Amino acid sequence: MTEPIRYGADVDDGTLVLVGEQERLEVGSMETIVDLFGGETYTIEYEPRQSAVAWLDTDEDDTVTFDVRESLLEWAYTEEFVASVRDSPLEATDEDGNPIRTSVFVDLVTAIWDSKGNLES
Repeated sequence: MTEPIRYGADVDDGTLVLVGEQERLEVGSMETIVDLFGGETYTIEYEPRQSAVAWLDTDEDDTVTFDVRESLLEWAYTEEFVASVRDSPLEATDEDGNPIRTSVFVDLVTAIWDSKGNLES
């Protein structure tokens, strides 16, 4: 059985890059990425019954807040995730003027992060 390919992340001259064994995929400016996440930190809200589990260390208001830059650099990205990002053009922009690849990356990560806070999603 073949091990799944995992990608790490690095910041190269202010640009977030997903790094695989034989590939470096530019995602976009780290500043733009942080802006699209809404700032330097990201907060996930949990239902009170979810935050009661022993392994989840939520704040008093049933939230977990973490550093966006740090989390993006510590993550291991799957080949499927990277393929979705790779398929989006870096040169073309969305209606807000952000690179489409950068916006897709943020949308995918946000969906993953937010799904951790909602068992119904």
